[in-house]
Amino acid sequence: MVRRTRLTTALLATVLTATLAACGGEPAPEPSPSAATKAPAKATLVFGVSGHKKLVDTYKQLAAEYTRAVPNVTVEVKSWPTEDQLTAAMKSGEKVDVVLTPRADVAGFAEDKRIQPVDTLLEARNVDFGDKYSREAMEDFSVDRRLECMPYSVSPQVVYVNTGLVDLAGMKEAGVPTPSARADGSLRNWTLEQFSSTMTYAGEHKKGVRGTYVEQNLSALMPWLAGAGATLFDDPLTPTSTALGDSAGAYEDLVEAFSQPNVLATNKDLGKRTPFQAFKQGRLVALAGDRSLVSDLRATEGIEWDVMPMPGGNGTTGEYAGLCMGSKTADADTAADFLAYLISTESVVKMVRTGHFVPVNSEVGYAPVFTQPERNPKNARIFTDTVRDMQVLPEASQITQLQKIAAQAVRGSMTVAEPDQIEDFAVQIDELSKTVFPQPTPSSSPSTSPSGSPSPSA
Repeated sequence: MVRRTRLTTALLATVLTATLAACGGEPAPEPSPSAATKAPAKATLVFGVSGHKKLVDTYKQLAAEYTRAVPNVTVEVKSWPTEDQLTAAMKSGEKVDVVLTPRADVAGFAEDKRIQPVDTLLEARNVDFGDKYSREAMEDFSVDRRLECMPYSVSPQVVYVNTGLVDLAGMKEAGVPTPSARADGSLRNWTLEQFSSTMTYAGEHKKGVRGTYVEQNLSALMPWLAGAGATLFDDPLTPTSTALGDSAGAYEDLVEAFSQPNVLATNKDLGKRTPFQAFKQGRLVALAGDRSLVSDLRATEGIEWDVMPMPGGNGTTGEYAGLCMGSKTADADTAADFLAYLISTESVVKMVRTGHFVPVNSEVGYAPVFTQPERNPKNARIFTDTVRDMQVLPEASQITQLQKIAAQAVRGSMTVAEPDQIEDFAVQIDELSKTVFPQPTPSSSPSTSPSGSPSPSA
């Protein structure tokens, strides 16, 4: 009798999953995280966030719903225009109970006791640390084998492509390297050679069209270098320098691709347009960007577009954000209950619907509610796929310093007369970068990534 009941339950769950997929494409509802064992005393929680207005509005919606649903608890959302401003506020002693935090700030916040580990608190609430979250994401938010924050969103760089300017049939007939495509004609992926030939062919056959625009600075080059196969930093979590000298071959391949006719647009080609405006107006075939461009492109009439991985298919760059708990929260259990609510599938789905949010939760990331197969981009799953090979950047202030001191070397690398000169510039950038990142003392060495995912109860 027990076996039959379990079988019936399993079949019912399967039917519910299929029904949800047919009705809206949402992942099957998960069991709600366990609430505290007793009703919380009257409490007010401050939820610190930053980002696009649509994201902030949805955070406020979630907070309001939680306030209505949970007796005695009021959640107030405090927002900052940028994550840098939120980080500065935290460093100045801003009191928050739950806070959206860039991955690059986690180690420093943990060291300064601004946040507290969440692993045991979330484990007590039956939060699933399993297959929904990659090992890399869990490691990135761990310090000394403790999970400091729960991975929440991710922002990988991809390439937006104006597919109306890409003539695959013409390229094949001309015998030039052509990106791979699916049976329905949609683009799948490309090598650097296929990328450059696509840009060149479009520029030759479409008046006033150029391939893409890439600012000649290190920040702008990084996702392209990662796609070409370069390892950007010597340590993925606590870098002491860039590692471009060891990836000079990938650097050379990228510069060669960029140097082909019509591949790179100049400022003169853009005129008074921004690169994104030029892309929307059909002046650029491709443009690197993150998920935040989707809603604007969907609202733009007369453009056919999709997304592709960075040329070369070896990876990209991006950033994680996690949900952390403030170390000075008056009621850790109440704050943990709210955090568990925020990372539930139901709440993450609401964030996805803003069009500005890529979930770390892969169950949602591969669900139709995110990929939205009936709308552009057709290759939406690339936002989730590419995270597996994403190189996470250091904190913004370090990137800004690095970009400044490496500016001359980067410009030099883009205008070399001989490809083998690029290695000299790459090594120069590596040496300059050592003035930006903390250097190991004789008694210490750069940290290494943990060998496995943190144990929630570690």
